Amino acid sequence: MAKPAYYSLSQTGSNGPDVALIQIWLNGVRGNCTQYPVLTVDGAFGSSTANAVKQFQVMNNLTADGKVGQQTWNALYDKYAAIHGGQEQYPGINMKSGQKGATVKSAQQRLNAKGASLTADGKFGSKTYSAVVSFQKASGLTADGVIGRTTWTKLYN
Repeated sequence: MAKPAYYSLSQTGSNGPDVALIQIWLNGVRGNCTQYPVLTVDGAFGSSTANAVKQFQVMNNLTADGKVGQQTWNALYDKYAAIHGGQEQYPGINMKSGQKGATVKSAQQRLNAKGASLTADGKFGSKTYSAVVSFQKASGLTADGVIGRTTWTKLYN
């Protein structure tokens, strides 16, 4: 798998696994853009994340608005992948019911590849929850319906 497809704008006030992935990517390219401190990967798009995004945008000749739209998402992934490889990256926080985004859509696609029949719409609803529980049971994992690091690792191997 490669880059998760852009899902929606991330900006101050956004939260969830896509924001956590953005934070991982920003930390991963920081060596080339050291004007911002290491970010805490918590999935909350606050002022530190916005400032890091702006610095990344300035360093990469993008509109420096502190928001991660499709152009910044793609540039950030491309820089990260050039340094760390193009593997799908665990977002650093658990994915669960009610969340949405590119990382959820990617997980839905992986669940489908493992036998589920989901609409890969990027929305972690009851059908995705049930598919995760089924996958966890079949894989000998704790069946809690949450995609944490262990479930992610099984899902992406």
